[in-house]
Amino acid sequence: ALAGYIIHRSLLITYIIKINKVKDFIPVVIAIIPTLFIFSYLLSIADEINRSSFYGIVVQNIVISIMAGLVISNYFMNDNNDSPWLYIYGLLFTALYFTVFIEKCFLSTFPPTFFRPLGMVLYVSSYYAFYRFVIDTENIHKDRVQ
Repeated sequence: ALAGYIIHRSLLITYIIKINKVKDFIPVVIAIIPTLFIFSYLLSIADEINRSSFYGIVVQNIVISIMAGLVISNYFMNDNNDSPWLYIYGLLFTALYFTVFIEKCFLSTFPPTFFRPLGMVLYVSSYYAFYRFVIDTENIHKDRVQ
């Protein structure tokens, strides 16, 4: 499951880099650092994590931080904010992971029905925002070519 997760997120990251034509990766690296610190800190203070799932969570933290860093750097480095959908996607996607992370690591005693509806809404909303981002960006690129 972790391999599928990594492949899926890597393809999303690659597609965002391709569609936005990211040329300079230093702002991306700078934007990755805060989210990586936040998720690493939360992981370090979590008591209820199994030893077997620790490395999977570390990989997920890194992938989510890369995604959030890519979105944040795109927001600050691109003057033409043609499509706000990427920023909405990044915010919802990070909120989704944060919610699931908090639920699994800190609030495992709560019933699963407590956070599952919120997770489903964030999941559907984030991928709808990504869909709108792709459609809007492709339409903008198509109009510029014509």
